[in-house]
Amino acid sequence: MPRTYTQGDLDPIDLDGAAWALAWVRFFLRDKPNEATTYPPGSLEDAELEANLNADRLQDTIASGGDDTYYFRPHITAARLIVINPAWIRRWAAAGVSEEYRDAEELARAIRTQNTWIDDAIGTATTGRVGGRSLEVTL
Repeated sequence: MPRTYTQGDLDPIDLDGAAWALAWVRFFLRDKPNEATTYPPGSLEDAELEANLNADRLQDTIASGGDDTYYFRPHITAARLIVINPAWIRRWAAAGVSEEYRDAEELARAIRTQNTWIDDAIGTATTGRVGGRSLEVTL
């Protein structure tokens, strides 16, 4: 099945573009091919990532004064996927070389908080009807 990562889709910012969102979610997840064009173990197919991106998108509804455009939040999708399967991001090893990543919850929180620019951009694009920052409470 297809797995694509096109670095050129990261910029310009296209909040309602599926290719833009797919590139960013792969970037956040470190789910990119290496120089040999091999994806990491456990890499998700495009269809799997797209389904998750669609689940997390926001709609600027006509009822709220918008135009029914859907806006993607790849940082939210990446954070959720990391929490769902923490083993996926915690370790990487090949040919006797290994790397350990930080705790999945900590990494997910960092992805969400360090990428609020996406939420802000959605808020700006919709003149505040959709997006913006929300308060996150951890108990």
